[in-house]
Amino acid sequence: MHDSSAVTTYLFTDIEGSTGHWEREPERMHAALARHDEICRGCVAAHRGAVVKSTGDGILAIFGDPLDAMQAAVALQLAMIDAAASNDVVLRVRCGLHAGVDAQRDNDYFGNAVNRAARVMSAAHGGQILVSKVVAALVADRLPKDHALLDLGQVRLRGLARPEHVCQVVHPALQRQFPALRSLAATPNNLPQQLTSFVARERELADVTKQLGETRLLTLVGGGGLGKTRLSLQVAAEVLDAYPDGVWLVELASVSDARLVPQTVASALGVKEDPGHHVMEALLAFTRERRLLLVLDNCEHVVLACAELARKVLEAASGVTILASSREPLNTRGEHTYPLAPLPVPAPAPTSSADAIAAYPAVQLFVDRAIAAKPSFRITDDNAAAVAQICHRLDGIPLALELAAARLRSMPVERIAARLSDRFRLLTSGDRTALPRQQTLRALIDWSYDLLDEHERAFFRQLAAFAGGFTLDAAERVGGGGALGDADGIDLLARLVEKSLVTLDAAGERYRMLETVREYALERLVTSGEMDTVRSRHLAFYLALAEAAGSEWIGPKQGAWLARFDIERENFIAAHAWCDHAEDGGQLGLRLTRAVYFYCLHRGLLVLGFTAIVEALRRPSAQVRNVARCRALSAAGNFATNMGRHDEALQYLEESLAIARQLGDRERIAVTLQPLGRTYLALGKLDIACVHLEEALALAEASGRQREIAAALSCLVQLRRAEGNYDAAMQLCEQCLALARTIDDPESVASSLLNLAMVATMRADLRGARQAIDEALRIVEIGGSRLNGQGLMTAVSGLAAAIEDWSGAARFFGAATTEAAISGLQPDRADQEFVNGHMVRASAQLGLTAFDAAMAAGGALDYASALADVRVWLERKAAPAVAPFPG
Repeated sequence: MHDSSAVTTYLFTDIEGSTGHWEREPERMHAALARHDEICRGCVAAHRGAVVKSTGDGILAIFGDPLDAMQAAVALQLAMIDAAASNDVVLRVRCGLHAGVDAQRDNDYFGNAVNRAARVMSAAHGGQILVSKVVAALVADRLPKDHALLDLGQVRLRGLARPEHVCQVVHPALQRQFPALRSLAATPNNLPQQLTSFVARERELADVTKQLGETRLLTLVGGGGLGKTRLSLQVAAEVLDAYPDGVWLVELASVSDARLVPQTVASALGVKEDPGHHVMEALLAFTRERRLLLVLDNCEHVVLACAELARKVLEAASGVTILASSREPLNTRGEHTYPLAPLPVPAPAPTSSADAIAAYPAVQLFVDRAIAAKPSFRITDDNAAAVAQICHRLDGIPLALELAAARLRSMPVERIAARLSDRFRLLTSGDRTALPRQQTLRALIDWSYDLLDEHERAFFRQLAAFAGGFTLDAAERVGGGGALGDADGIDLLARLVEKSLVTLDAAGERYRMLETVREYALERLVTSGEMDTVRSRHLAFYLALAEAAGSEWIGPKQGAWLARFDIERENFIAAHAWCDHAEDGGQLGLRLTRAVYFYCLHRGLLVLGFTAIVEALRRPSAQVRNVARCRALSAAGNFATNMGRHDEALQYLEESLAIARQLGDRERIAVTLQPLGRTYLALGKLDIACVHLEEALALAEASGRQREIAAALSCLVQLRRAEGNYDAAMQLCEQCLALARTIDDPESVASSLLNLAMVATMRADLRGARQAIDEALRIVEIGGSRLNGQGLMTAVSGLAAAIEDWSGAARFFGAATTEAAISGLQPDRADQEFVNGHMVRASAQLGLTAFDAAMAAGGALDYASALADVRVWLERKAAPAVAPFPG
């Protein structure tokens, strides 16, 4: 076993010209490569190494001793001299070795040392073994008699960072003379040496390199600070061999006059214009017969001139390829674009571990730059949560992460995380040699904002009202008017997407801003004086959306509304917050929080919903005793009683009932009596509960409203169960289920089935209980109501106990308990008595230790896994499924 904390020697191998072999003799190549792989693994194993992975046609192997690694490489080269070893296909293998300490994760290695080993190998020719200065120093005094090291001096590797001093391993039986190394110096270029390592964009590097080989104009598109320039330079270094006339970087950031773009390109290529002729003519003449790559960097502020130049050069010179980077596409014929996204980030959490977040590219970049700023920095379990928060809050934007890492010179990582609420002031004082806009996060976005026209700026800042994304319809409704005039919202939004200030999701239906960009836009919105108007339009839009669900929360469309509200949750929260400032915000807030009541209930967001509705009720302008307040009070009481906060529930529900009676609103009276009855039931006052629930049923029947009749019957079921009158409860269950089926309300059907299952279990009708649970599970799996999901786990725990599967009973009880802790939904009196009785028996049968262990195992399951566990258990343990329970 290898100790990843020790110095490791990395051996990379590759087959030179393998593509040609595959094209000329694919059948023989299959056998040759299989034999090559066998030899590689044998040589590594014989010298106490381990193969980590295959890399194309080569391998990455690790060794504890660099001398073992070198001798394994020599043995491999000696074996490959024999043509029979490769099925008479001459395979020329190149090898590179470097040593260092890197991170090990998931049986792979990541870090500067392993990357440098790959770069050393890439400089070699087939049949050649190169080692870094580090490896040479470690083996110099221990070389076998027939081995030697030939000093090849400093080499600029294609990693673009610092040069590497390399040596060639010499052996009497191996080739000694080779062409010049495959380095940056071997091909004409003006690529600058980079002072930082290339980290966290390996996948994008491979993708862009592949696409560049398939098109002649490729533009990397993305917002500021995403690392477009660094990726462009790395790609250019990777493809040097394909362009014998060179790879040429053209830096356009400082070009303020679009007319100077051709001259800037000509200067990079060393082209002189002829007197009396335009420089473009000389440029086209120079490139016409050459095979070269132009890297046009930072095109966004001269995008039209770059598009025109690209068109002319590509039409005149068939050997030229252009790799551009810009915040918007060039939009010229033949262009392919590669959208560059922020680096993937871990989700923020109060606690985390180094291992859990270390694989995220954003974390890899932050840690690499943090070590450069403070060499003693290491990611640990103690600081992992702070690192995750930094990466998440900064949206995985590489420049922002680098600026944050630089702050480690003056403050600990935990303090950086805590101060990111003022990220634009914190993230300053970057690299003084960088472009001004890359020295602070604010300047970076200023650059993009300044390139917008007035209509685009107005629309951009108005979109800051959205939280968590938005649709085109929402953008047009909220971001209209004012400075936009008659501008077309669709066109403006498309232009902001093209300029990388707004992103469009993969489905093409939803837009969003990175949170860093949104915070900037929000500051602009405040200073524009438009804040009140725009946020009020946002509130009006989302109030209308929330109320549009209306009665459809009870019925077949509930699943669709749950999904819609899921993606708009942050906007509802933002709209609720604005009610503190909006004109008539008190009344609007009551309507909004009541409109999202069913969503919060079914998604298990009781604490969120209850907190919001209580805040709404406390606003000064919400004190009018009207229908809006009556409805909100009833919803607050419902939340409170479902959360087990019964004394608070009584206060809200009694006030709601008093307003309803004052208004003479019989519908509101009936609706409020239902949770009021359940609250008295929970408090053990069954007589009062009965009076309220029977009045609720009578009012509902008098109105003929089937949904209210079903709801009242459901409450009465709980009362009869609490009384122990299971025959009466069963009759009410069947009535309730029949009504729920009639009104085509799947979630009410599921709730009725779960009631029925618990009653059937208490009556020893285990087949009926299993049948009801099976149908309820199908509805829960499709509809997504966590309210019923939690009830399902409770019902199954009782059924498991009834068939004497004691560990299953404890496991499902543990899952239900965890879900209750997450959602805030506490079982009502009848459900609590049902499950308590069964768990007492299960605990006695299993013993307390085994019972607690089984309960903990169920409690460790996430919601989806718990439902899947129920499905497996039903198929394995309970009686066979039969037809749906009749209503």
